[in-house]
Amino acid sequence: MKYTKYIILFLLLGCIEPIEFEIPPAESLLIIEGMINDEDGPYTVQISRAVPLSVDTLEVPPVSGASVRLHDDLGNVEDFDETEPGIYQTRGAIKGEVGRSYHITVSVDGKSYESTPEEIKPVGQISEIRYEFKEERIEDLFGEKNKDHFNIYVDAEQGDETGGYVRWRMTGTYKVETTPQLRETLHHPGAVPLKAPRPCSGYTTAVHPSGRGTIIVKVGECTCCECYVDMKESVPQVSDNLLVSEGSYNNVKIGRVPVNSATFMEKYMVRVEQMSLSRTAFDFFKLINIQKEQASNIFQPSSGELLGNIKALNSQDRVLGLFWATSITEKVTFIERDDVPYPVPDFPGANESCLLEFDYSTTEPPEEWN
Repeated sequence: MKYTKYIILFLLLGCIEPIEFEIPPAESLLIIEGMINDEDGPYTVQISRAVPLSVDTLEVPPVSGASVRLHDDLGNVEDFDETEPGIYQTRGAIKGEVGRSYHITVSVDGKSYESTPEEIKPVGQISEIRYEFKEERIEDLFGEKNKDHFNIYVDAEQGDETGGYVRWRMTGTYKVETTPQLRETLHHPGAVPLKAPRPCSGYTTAVHPSGRGTIIVKVGECTCCECYVDMKESVPQVSDNLLVSEGSYNNVKIGRVPVNSATFMEKYMVRVEQMSLSRTAFDFFKLINIQKEQASNIFQPSSGELLGNIKALNSQDRVLGLFWATSITEKVTFIERDDVPYPVPDFPGANESCLLEFDYSTTEPPEEWN
């Protein structure tokens, strides 16, 4: 069978970077992804279309107007609502429970799809998160580049019923401060910059007392000067039985934290979630991991076909994706600015709303931040 490379953005599964996969060719391959866990909902399913690499875009077309339903093994059913194009969420009628099994049914343009039922299995606790500073320099076209970072490691209990199938998901959060009141615009190249503070900065422009030019005047409080920025993993981290000792995982490297003037403006929060997996979900994430690594090595052979646990019921269409069920435990730690073994340079600043300057940012601090 001939295979085609598609580019897929697995957002709900914890990936934010584009990943290339070799998958069966299709006119427009349907992508269905989502999960349920033992925490309070809503639970989310995302439906989109794969984009061939021959297409000059990273935009993944969302699929709107689908009918999505959640089923449990007791016969309960709940409809998902479409909250934005291609994003579907539950209303809260069904809550995931350890020991129960769940699956989804999806209808798109008269075609039906169904996931294999997945049981939520209990997972062990994370006992410790550790970090270790690593000095690194790389050469590029412009000379030497600083790539210093902290490697992140965990010790964790496997759990009695996971079968050794565990995933760790690391999310980093750091605080930044910007100066949107100092924003300026140019009407055309070579023009005099004009003061243009963002409305959220708490400043506006006024005529200079001399009658010439403008000044900025404070009229309120800034609501976009301080942000908390999330850094999400680019590839899922799954367990390796070679690292298990008497039911425990020891010193497992799960990620890295870049050291720069933004990430360590104050401190860096590391949140690690440990999740139980079925064998199907484990194999799916493992293959994503392998293919991500192989994407940087042109000499690696193809590692296999990525499909998941969702199938078409009334057509021969191929569908790619996974609806998985998991129990989650988590732990949080902080890396302080003083943990960097040298003075961190001051942030050069940004005269823009921090919500616009930094992706995945919010003005609401994490609950653990103090």
